[in-house]
Amino acid sequence: MGESGPSTFEFVTELARELSTGRVELPSFPDAAARLQQALADSNVTAERIALVLGTDAGLTARVLTMANSTLLHRGGKPVSDLKLAVTRIGHENIRVAALAYASAQLKRAPELAHIRGDLEVCWREGIRVAALAHAIARETRAARGDESLLVGLLHNIGKVYIIARAARDSVLHRSPEIKANVIRDWYPGIGQALVENWKLPEQVAAAVGSQLERSRQHAGHPDLADLLIVAVDLARQLAAGRSDEAQVAMLPAARALGLDDAMAVRVVLESQTDLEMLQAALG
Repeated sequence: MGESGPSTFEFVTELARELSTGRVELPSFPDAAARLQQALADSNVTAERIALVLGTDAGLTARVLTMANSTLLHRGGKPVSDLKLAVTRIGHENIRVAALAYASAQLKRAPELAHIRGDLEVCWREGIRVAALAHAIARETRAARGDESLLVGLLHNIGKVYIIARAARDSVLHRSPEIKANVIRDWYPGIGQALVENWKLPEQVAAAVGSQLERSRQHAGHPDLADLLIVAVDLARQLAAGRSDEAQVAMLPAARALGLDDAMAVRVVLESQTDLEMLQAALG
């Protein structure tokens, strides 16, 4: 197995153990954001209750109000300054999106994670890009709600964040970018799905995060959120390779399920740039 073998095996074995216990927590996740996730897990939670939780943290409050008044979600009309009204305006999934943005910003500022700040920033940019693509695909195909698509896009690589934070404490993985990259590639969808499930987010969001790399995935019935995320992740990969003018998705079963051909994919890529700019403005 080589010098790195035993340490890598121990690392992934520990990840597997944490997954099996159902107690996977993101390091340095802000308390207010965690309390908000718990509140939103209650299907009967009121706007008043959500506003009370939001009000315990000024930064989280500001992020939600900024999103409620953003061009992405609100075109025209009177600006909102009341938290309860903001919650009602943008809905629970977009509240989760705002909380995720806030938590990401807090993670990047955490002193104990300063040595991986660059990696966390890359993950955040990836999440924003996939969220914008997913949002544009949802608008093009009407296969999912806009708020769902933003949430699943931002969450798609949350498993990477977890592994990067944990790997920083493992000497072999910290010294070997190649080994760390392999562990991230193989494990991040499953870790991400476990995190989403622990936060009691909708089942279809967790399932989509877990199956995002299954490019040959096929299923009966209507297209689902996993189809949308598979295509968004693949398009993001093509963009990263500099293929924005010749996006190709027709070979993906998920794209066929969505009714998305290559010409539509090119249009989605172009439209996602506007969504990306508005999303960056909304989330800071």
